[in-house]
Amino acid sequence: MYDEKEKIADIYVRVSTLDQAREGFSIDEHKERLIEYCKFKGYKIHQIYIDAGISAKDDNREGYQNIIKDIKNGDANVIVAFKLDRLTRSVYDIEKLMNFVNEYEADIDCMADESNTTTSNGRMVMRIMTSVSQNEIERTSERTKVGMAGAIKAGHIPCRTTLGYKRDNKLLVPDPLTKDIIVRVFDLYLEGKSHQTIANIYNKENVLNKHWYDSTIQKILSNELYKGDYLHGKRTKHPTYYENVVEPLVSKETWENCQYQKLRNARHYERTGTYLFTNKLKCSKCGCFLGGHSSIKKGKKYFYYKCTKCKTYYNEEQLEKLLLSTIIDISLQDDLLNDYYTPFIKSKLNEKEEDYDNQINELEKQLDRIKAAYIKGIMKIEDFEKEIKDIEFKKEMYEKKKEEQKQYDNLNFTLDDLLIFEDKQQIDIFSKPETLIIKTDRWLKSDKEEKQRLIGKYIDYIEIKKNNKDIEMIDFKFRTSYIQEKIDNHKNYNIPLNWHVFIDDFGIPISMNFGERTINQARKYFDKLCKFVGNDYKLNYHEIRTDDDLNDISFKSESGLERVIRLICLKHEKFDKDKNLFLGVISLDLSNIKTSKGEQFYKLLLDKIKESENELCNI
Repeated sequence: MYDEKEKIADIYVRVSTLDQAREGFSIDEHKERLIEYCKFKGYKIHQIYIDAGISAKDDNREGYQNIIKDIKNGDANVIVAFKLDRLTRSVYDIEKLMNFVNEYEADIDCMADESNTTTSNGRMVMRIMTSVSQNEIERTSERTKVGMAGAIKAGHIPCRTTLGYKRDNKLLVPDPLTKDIIVRVFDLYLEGKSHQTIANIYNKENVLNKHWYDSTIQKILSNELYKGDYLHGKRTKHPTYYENVVEPLVSKETWENCQYQKLRNARHYERTGTYLFTNKLKCSKCGCFLGGHSSIKKGKKYFYYKCTKCKTYYNEEQLEKLLLSTIIDISLQDDLLNDYYTPFIKSKLNEKEEDYDNQINELEKQLDRIKAAYIKGIMKIEDFEKEIKDIEFKKEMYEKKKEEQKQYDNLNFTLDDLLIFEDKQQIDIFSKPETLIIKTDRWLKSDKEEKQRLIGKYIDYIEIKKNNKDIEMIDFKFRTSYIQEKIDNHKNYNIPLNWHVFIDDFGIPISMNFGERTINQARKYFDKLCKFVGNDYKLNYHEIRTDDDLNDISFKSESGLERVIRLICLKHEKFDKDKNLFLGVISLDLSNIKTSKGEQFYKLLLDKIKESENELCNI
């Protein structure tokens, strides 16, 4: 303890790099001047505390907290600093500090600005100086925020370069080497894979030569940057949200779907197997999503789903059978997407302009520099081996991208070709119903992971209800991200997008692509389709006018059994006020396949297709 009249000082020094540049002297100079000041005032020095390069807004400064402890313990009774803003710049904090030293009968004495607590005048100066200092901080903060907002909107994102992006003249742009890794994380999650499962897949494939954790996957899925947005100041009380500041890697619909899927709480699914309808089944009675469970009977594992609120159980095999026709329709769309649409889109993307040869040459130069550094003894063996592995991995990735680019460059699909592939698929189903049987058999023999992938990718939810032992599908909805992707691909690349204004006599929706064609263009397309399918099929073409209410289309059939393959909206001078449509109708003559076997398959086809629903009707 100290004598009542003796003043024992704790000297506090805080100088940042900016302070040193602005005020022209260092920590040592501060310290010397404060020691001389204590001698002049007759203060006995107890301790000197230094906080270098730390903001005054941080109350948890080590030196500052040590002074607080000394005052409490009675080891010092005066705090000596160069200026008041060395201690704090907050009006609230200075009042708190003044109350504290008053409680412990201590004082504050600042050398340069005459602020102290020894007199009422000194306390007034302290409050004024603190108010001015805080005002300066707030004004500087406002100017910084304005400048920061402008920089962020221009694409200068103040964060570490995020996986999937790279820096190009300080701008954050998609990295062709790693962006597909990020996109795949979102796809796998929407397909029903958990965070840990995705991490396990990436670890098994040794993606990026690093170890993946479930927490890493979770952070990727919750990062707004991947949908093109940026949240600045996440850890502050008032973060700022900026939209569309970088090129997105996934659509906003895909990102939002992933966030919504988290809310469905997949944790109530047992992690003992693969569930086909993870987070997909919705109880029509209470609106809850069903949890998955399993049991083993006589050595066989059974999967089922339960509504915990209604205490209703649904067998997975029974559900799969109920939804089979819908799933087969989705599977056919998936084939078109993977075989034709996706390669066509990739051939049109800007990434094919990437100079992969130049990237590989740069890596070769980097490799030479690293080898030279190791030979000269500048680099340790463990660092050398790590760098070599990273470069070899990047080279391998660039080589793969280069080969993919060659494949896409060699594609010679046209937009009409894409439409023809789609129509050919429909022709095969109508003329060879066994195609559908083969497809169904292939689905039933697929492993559960592939089935889950397809269901997870396209289906948002299936609303079901139970009537005694029977299950009824009440509602079915495609993922909004899938619907939006089809619309965007149509807008950006003219990928075929059908709308279904009409259905045929069997209740099957008839495809009609968006956009109009002239009569000559429609006839040329028909001729091209005929050449593509060859002599194995008999196709007919009609030009008709709809009724006033768009309720009916009719034409004179040229055979006993004729099915409509596609409707083409025609540009016509008379198309105006009466709301009629002039249509080109492409139909398939099925009279040649009316064998007993053919009729049996055809009946089965119609029964299955009638059961399916098409969400795209609502676009």
